Amino acid sequence: MKKVLGIFRAACFSPGMVERDEAILRAVMVRMEALGCEVSCLREEQLTSDTPMPHVAIHMARSSEALDVLSRWQRAGCCVINSVEGVNSVERAALARMCALQDIPAPKTWIVNTADSCLLRTSTTEGECEEITFPCWVKRSGACAQEASDVCRVTDAEEYQACLSQFYTRGICEAVVMEHLEGPCVKFYSVPGAAFFYCLPMENLGYDKFVGNTPVDVTDEKNRACDAVNRQVPTWHFPLDIYGGDAIVGPDGVVRLIDLNDWPSFSSCRTEAAEAIALMIINKIGV
Repeated sequence: MKKVLGIFRAACFSPGMVERDEAILRAVMVRMEALGCEVSCLREEQLTSDTPMPHVAIHMARSSEALDVLSRWQRAGCCVINSVEGVNSVERAALARMCALQDIPAPKTWIVNTADSCLLRTSTTEGECEEITFPCWVKRSGACAQEASDVCRVTDAEEYQACLSQFYTRGICEAVVMEHLEGPCVKFYSVPGAAFFYCLPMENLGYDKFVGNTPVDVTDEKNRACDAVNRQVPTWHFPLDIYGGDAIVGPDGVVRLIDLNDWPSFSSCRTEAAEAIALMIINKIGV
């Protein structure tokens, strides 16, 4: 009998989303147990080098300590989903560079040192030295936002410099700066190994992790944006078995990636996603 360990994300990496993030992993574990696996769960803070290695680790971990343990397990033959290399390769700065290398459409992006808040002209991830344009979005580098102020929309150089200074004071050494894009935002979820893909207008979520419930306002334009995402995003390739993200559909019809999550909550399609994730894992390991 395969031993399968589910590892919940630490609350600090799941602001406003703890219950939703836990719900999808619990749903997957229920299905793995029904398929004949011996399942157990713990939180990434509880994962140590003394934790017995399972056959399969299905994790949402983000901390370097947890990822170090999972990396050792991988080398020892454990099937880790998502792989540690995959998780590390899509943290914000690495993802921006990957998009540039793989020609995945994305906003113009600069990766900046927060100590250089006065530097307004620097290289983009595509290698061009350009002025930072306003408005733009300034995001802490790393895997995800941990509080609302980790992602800031700034409208001019003064706000930009204040944002970087705040990051620097908080010990955040690097920031990812993205040009602001006009157009509807679409959220998508994907499990490529089970041919699962789902998307919806951001407004359809009905909540914001930092704000709470939000009104729903779906228009024909947003439905057309979803059609574009359904056509374009599945052609992009990421080194992950499970992921989701946000994309902007521009007036030119091009879908541009603005964020990627190595293990989203699948809140709007949890039942279908849990089935797809369990199927993908069984296809990988057998039972």
